[in-house]
Amino acid sequence: MYLSGTFGELRPNHFHAGIDIKTQGVEGKKVYAAADGYVSRIKVTLWGYGNAIYITHPNGYVSVYGHLQRFSKKINSYVRKQQYKRKSYTVDLFPDKELLKVTKGEVIALSGNTGGSMGPHLHFEIRDAGNQHPLNPLLFKSIRIKDNVDPVILELAVYPVDDSSVINDVADTLFLAVQRKNNRYFIDDTLKVSGRVSFGLRAYDRMNGINNKNGIYQEQLYIDSSLVFEVQMKELSFYTSRYINSLTDYRYYQKKKRKLIRTQLDTNNRLAVYRRIEGNGIFAFNDTSVHRLKYVVKDAYGNWAAFRFWVKGYQPDTIIRKPGKIWPEHDSLVFVNYNNKFEMVADGFSVTIPANALYRSQFLNFGKKPGNDDTYTGVFTIGNRFVPLQKYCSVWLKLNKQVPDSLTSKLYVARVDEKNNTNYAGGKFENGRMFFKTRSPGNYTVKIDTVPPVIKPVNVKNGKTVTRQKTLKFIISDKPTGIKKYAAFLNDKWILTEYNPKKALLTYRFDWLMKKGKNHLKLYVFDNRDNETVYEANLIY
Repeated sequence: MYLSGTFGELRPNHFHAGIDIKTQGVEGKKVYAAADGYVSRIKVTLWGYGNAIYITHPNGYVSVYGHLQRFSKKINSYVRKQQYKRKSYTVDLFPDKELLKVTKGEVIALSGNTGGSMGPHLHFEIRDAGNQHPLNPLLFKSIRIKDNVDPVILELAVYPVDDSSVINDVADTLFLAVQRKNNRYFIDDTLKVSGRVSFGLRAYDRMNGINNKNGIYQEQLYIDSSLVFEVQMKELSFYTSRYINSLTDYRYYQKKKRKLIRTQLDTNNRLAVYRRIEGNGIFAFNDTSVHRLKYVVKDAYGNWAAFRFWVKGYQPDTIIRKPGKIWPEHDSLVFVNYNNKFEMVADGFSVTIPANALYRSQFLNFGKKPGNDDTYTGVFTIGNRFVPLQKYCSVWLKLNKQVPDSLTSKLYVARVDEKNNTNYAGGKFENGRMFFKTRSPGNYTVKIDTVPPVIKPVNVKNGKTVTRQKTLKFIISDKPTGIKKYAAFLNDKWILTEYNPKKALLTYRFDWLMKKGKNHLKLYVFDNRDNETVYEANLIY
């Protein structure tokens, strides 16, 4: 087996909870039950794991198989009955443990690319059945991947912790590319440090026969031979997975799409991946001695890479202070204490941030600037896009234009990126204001959507004979708010249709509801502002 993703890998807003097994770039590979047990859960969703099977085993573990193309015949029969019963393609099912028993090596599905998958592969997990915590599959002796290749170290970061912290005469973060020569990692010069600092490291793991840059298993930092920091990807919790934004340098990832693991422990960080952390990952070099620091990065099979560098404490004669962030004129900086509820009411907007939404106390910026002809409020700055939130904040935006009562349901909140592109962010109209919740600080405004979705038949046409077909296919799409729901009926009876949002493809696979002779098809599609499009056709079968 070859892996395109490993356990504990750093992903946007979460850790990877399993291993991603390559399927040679294609779908339809047989997927086998890892051990005896029973199917305890089946989930069909448009995103996430897509089509997924959960098997509970008698030894106290649960195995999970995600992004599946198709279920086995007996599992699929059960799922389709439940989908028709609920009149919904997406379902979350919990069969009785006597209903779908499986044996080790039994084919349970075919591999696919469903849900949030970016390419064909099998997502595989092992969980503790008691608490549903994912466990690292590579630590199980029965699962073995060929791997005698060492991890790779790429970049070091040194962070000033206080206003008085200085690194190489500069009171700012220092990012350094780590060099490699003769299998040795190094940086050219000894680092000069004054005051308290913390560190960050960017690294990845490699395996035999593939070029993928996978996540590491373990990272350790030693100062003068003493272990002062260690993280290990052995067990995770879905409840705390979003705290990854505190482990990593979130700002650097947003700007450069590079993921560094930070040593500094934020005050509101509840991760359990830390095995050792001295002084909250903050270090002071108060003498003038030269200290040897060493990072050791390991994978789950014990392959490792080490990076040594030297740090010397000093008292700088001159300090270079780079210009601080120049906030736009419309913004105000406000200090927010992480463990207190924060409320702010300003011109045209108000925001409530619950306690423990931030990972540490810090300044956030809020403000307003004019909108344009297409907006119904100004453009509001709600926090800083480089500062993540663990919990949802509540926001109210006041309209600055009159909107007829018949159109208020068509208003929506749009997030505005740095290039002034907008993305749907939900929202609900209440008493002249739009209310929404978000965990993504940034710029927001209000727009309106009165345009219905688009339905494009692929192999369907009114009056067409479809006896040589096995499916009916449509492309359904909507700008700017996206598809909310859809429903198809054949001869006035609901039919099961499968939607692939990545391809905007809606498919009906012929079943017992397609009758000999004339059939009347009716398809309804709604966007997120309940604009509706209806397509009808008579088909001969």
